[in-house]
Amino acid sequence: MTAQSDALARAQPLAKRRASRKPWGAIILFLTPALVFYTVFILYPIAATFFYSFHNIAPYQGKIVLTFVGLDNFVKLFEDDIFYTAVQNTLTWGIVGPILEMLTATVLAFFVYFKVPLHRFFRVAWFTPILVSGVIIGLVFRWIFNYDWGLLDVGLRAIGLDQFALNWLGRRDTPLWVVIFVHYWATFGYSFVLLLAGLSAIPTDLIEAAYIDGASRAQAIWRVMLPLLRPTAVTVLILSFMGKMNAFHVVWVLTNGGPMHFSETVATYVQKRAFGWSSFDLGYPSAIAVIWFGVTIIGVTLITRWLRKQVEI
Repeated sequence: MTAQSDALARAQPLAKRRASRKPWGAIILFLTPALVFYTVFILYPIAATFFYSFHNIAPYQGKIVLTFVGLDNFVKLFEDDIFYTAVQNTLTWGIVGPILEMLTATVLAFFVYFKVPLHRFFRVAWFTPILVSGVIIGLVFRWIFNYDWGLLDVGLRAIGLDQFALNWLGRRDTPLWVVIFVHYWATFGYSFVLLLAGLSAIPTDLIEAAYIDGASRAQAIWRVMLPLLRPTAVTVLILSFMGKMNAFHVVWVLTNGGPMHFSETVATYVQKRAFGWSSFDLGYPSAIAVIWFGVTIIGVTLITRWLRKQVEI
């Protein structure tokens, strides 16, 4: 009996040690592909962009020569009028787009949450655009907004509103707003689904308690549901802001930044300076990307701090 007790006493610490050991082999096996992907496609491009931003890259006698230029590429930004236009357009988009998207997505999420007639159809219909490629969306709306035979202008002329049939993509005052609208149409479904999930996560007991206390549906929404939805709204707003600050495919296909850079964004300008203008210099566009990366991080930080204070209040 004593021998068995001693054996059990010795076996228990050994079993605990074995149980506390982590399966490092399995952990490494599963993490390695993700780490390799993240390193090759995320970390390396970021590091290369920062490195190239301090260099001038140009072909010389059949070779690509890197010349260290320090902060010269960043100084050139202050003399680049197109860069200023792209920044202005992107900031306008980054402010107007998320606000419009959040308001629409929140209202539609409440419609589906309270199960209005045909709510199942609306839930699918409002989310479907996010599943369509941005290139396809850009091509379709480019046809819709065509001045000569586009669906919009043809329809306006058909009902006698010829004065409203405009060259939407060829003027100086409308292309940016067309791009903002098209991108909003293509992406608001994502915010809608996230906000609907946030509403569904609110305990129904709290809403029923508000009704028992005499609150109307509007009061329950304003005083109970919206405050509880704020953490989700913070995440959705940040994701929307980041998407607008780096939007590329829709504007590239729809207007290519034109006409005369009136719908140019920072993303499309970087693409043009790096590959579209055949300058073979990745230094200057890398500097633009670095600066805009910093601007986006600062914007996200400010929005996060402000919204967190609102949530705490």
